[in-house]
Amino acid sequence: MRAMPNGSIGSRPLNHGAGHVVPLACGLLFTASAAFAADRPAAAGESESGLAEVLVTAQFRTENVQDTPIAITALNADALSERNLSNVAEAASHAPNVFIAPAAQGFGQSASIIIRGIGQADPHFAVEPGVGMYIDDVYYGILTGSMLELLDLDRVEVLRGPQGTLAGKNSIGGAIKLFSQKPGPEADSYVEVGYGRFDRVLGRAATNLTLVPDKLFARVSAATLHQDGYLTQLDYTCATGQALDLGPGLGGTQRLTTGCKIGEEGGKDVWTVRGALRWVINDKIENNLVVDATEDHSQNPAGKLLLQSPAWAQGANFITGAESYTNYETNQSRPTGAQPSNDPYAMPKVSPLDASGISNNLDIALSDTLQLESITGYRAATTQFSQQADASPASIVDQLWRLRHHQFTQELRLSGTVGTLVDWTVGAFYYDAEGYSSGRINLPGGLQPGGGGLNLEIILDDPVKTRSESAFVHSVFHVTDRLNLTAAVRYTDDLKEFTFNRRDSNLNPHPLLGALLDFTGTYEGNRLDYRAAVDYRWTDNFMTFAQVSTGYKGGGVNPRPFFVTQVRNYDPETLRTYEAGFKSDLFERRARLNTSVYYSNYKDIQLMLNRCDQFSPFPGAPCAMSANVGDAHVKGAELELQLLPTDQLSIDAAVGYTDFEYTRIGPNVAVTRDMTTVYAPKTTATAGVQYRFELGGFGSITPRIDYAYRSKFYTEAVNADTNLIDGVGLANARLAWKSATSDWQASLAITNLFDKFYYVSSFDRAPAPNFTVWAQPGPPRQWTFAVKRSF
Repeated sequence: MRAMPNGSIGSRPLNHGAGHVVPLACGLLFTASAAFAADRPAAAGESESGLAEVLVTAQFRTENVQDTPIAITALNADALSERNLSNVAEAASHAPNVFIAPAAQGFGQSASIIIRGIGQADPHFAVEPGVGMYIDDVYYGILTGSMLELLDLDRVEVLRGPQGTLAGKNSIGGAIKLFSQKPGPEADSYVEVGYGRFDRVLGRAATNLTLVPDKLFARVSAATLHQDGYLTQLDYTCATGQALDLGPGLGGTQRLTTGCKIGEEGGKDVWTVRGALRWVINDKIENNLVVDATEDHSQNPAGKLLLQSPAWAQGANFITGAESYTNYETNQSRPTGAQPSNDPYAMPKVSPLDASGISNNLDIALSDTLQLESITGYRAATTQFSQQADASPASIVDQLWRLRHHQFTQELRLSGTVGTLVDWTVGAFYYDAEGYSSGRINLPGGLQPGGGGLNLEIILDDPVKTRSESAFVHSVFHVTDRLNLTAAVRYTDDLKEFTFNRRDSNLNPHPLLGALLDFTGTYEGNRLDYRAAVDYRWTDNFMTFAQVSTGYKGGGVNPRPFFVTQVRNYDPETLRTYEAGFKSDLFERRARLNTSVYYSNYKDIQLMLNRCDQFSPFPGAPCAMSANVGDAHVKGAELELQLLPTDQLSIDAAVGYTDFEYTRIGPNVAVTRDMTTVYAPKTTATAGVQYRFELGGFGSITPRIDYAYRSKFYTEAVNADTNLIDGVGLANARLAWKSATSDWQASLAITNLFDKFYYVSSFDRAPAPNFTVWAQPGPPRQWTFAVKRSF
């Protein structure tokens, strides 16, 4: 199949022992080689049946995913609905070796996004993401607000492995691309409402509008989600019967009613709206304009205290039941003692995010073989995090952090062909962003009863400027009608400036950190990435590929210095990956089996250090430094399977295995060779099955069950039992009814079917001076009943 400019989608997820994944994948290569001999395309006049063709735009052109020599998973709108996937984390997790978790310490709607053990867990926008996030081909340059709700999407594409030439800067681990529905002449309207556990209320609606027949179309979509929190904040004195005195304004009871409940965490309150305008100027020019806005005033993420110090707890026990969705958090700061006039202040119980964007995609067919595409985007986001990192009344580590960010991007692509010999694309990309990190950090420490030890309180206001420019060339040589060679390069130039300001609570220069006032750190660098690939189509339904590709994540300046000596530059991460695999449609497209194996050289790995005495004025000084910790080899395998034994029964499965091994440890870091990177489970697996029962004139009913497993992982660069998150397997179920005309649908969806208690992230400050570990439990079992009407 020859690629064409622009595109559409769907693909999916098996479970097998992790140690046998690589030989399993190799064995399946020979099995598939024998099986495809029995496969044949439908003869002329036969009706098409079997698995649908999946179209993607990963290589700048619309092509069948089975013809694309990249490890890629794609889900279309139907697949997202069938699996009851509501946000980008749930969607991406159906791809092997992809793991997305809420960011540690309750950083609002941010996420830790890891593909094949590579990504980023720090939500600070001054630290580059390791997986590129794209919305309608517009690059989203920060992790803040990356737990995106899925609104009226056409498809999701998940590209695994370094995408240095295709997606560019910071797509070292891969890329996740969201594509919204385009306006058109058909109505394609729907309204959906639902209700569920924790007073979950959801609503979605969308419609097309024809403004000028055959010329101008609009589409408007909106969604809302409200849900009460699943973790209860309890008043300590009320719940335990024990008096509490932690200092002025921190003792006594916080309750306002006869009950012990004083608040909630983990609730949702989200509104989002999108408007799209499609202008078909003529048969050669089309323009698509998209405007979107999100208002998210969700509660702070749920958090539990797992470790405390008897000293700062003053004999109290602030740790609630091991599997209870409760804590004793009060949302009340404590004074450090450094400035006696300071009083405790209330910390917000919500983590608001206000985000908006506008993008414009202009396509011009300059000739039958030449296409020009311009992609322009502007995005802005403001968010605030506030949380007591000990989830207790002692409040020995608390912070209120506000981030503002806006970015402008411009990409130009010129694509063409040279007869039937070469498909090529040349282009340029520009990224310009400004951000502001401000807030109040309070570190009483935990060495003395009720805190003390550090007595450090900071008001910060740090602007950061980022600029990136790149140019790229991508070409596919059709040596024969079955053999293709791909060659691509991209050159990128980066600049980043971070200015630090540290003041006391009266906005005077901080008495200890006064040197960090209007102090600027600068990073500059450039990079050349490349990709070379070969693919061969043995039959119409069986293709093998091999490639070497590179990618990088930009360097920068440590964004959280407590002292001038901690203002340190860190180098870019780099990755070179060797990969091979096959893609196959078998048994008259009743089965689809894709697999890949890879080996990567990963250098100058960026992680956050919680101790950096060599750059601090005294041992045990506060530290949250971004630094290069060393190099590693990363190898693994992936397998994806789809089966359609009958038109009613479908089965899908995926398994991924990643083995991360340090080969070099940098100087002055506490990481050791036997440790592993953060948020990188060794094994991920998903499986799903559904069967459609026909009810004649009453439509159809389809039960579906999905299972997802991920193995244990660590949340800190310096691995310890206190930052180990155990592996877990979760089951989801859905029962859907559709009318005979497909106008009406009703569904009952249940997540965490067996009500397992598990953790998704943690914030480990077990060493001195904090002696605390905070962890975020995942939601318990939830159900949602929804009704949808299509027009």
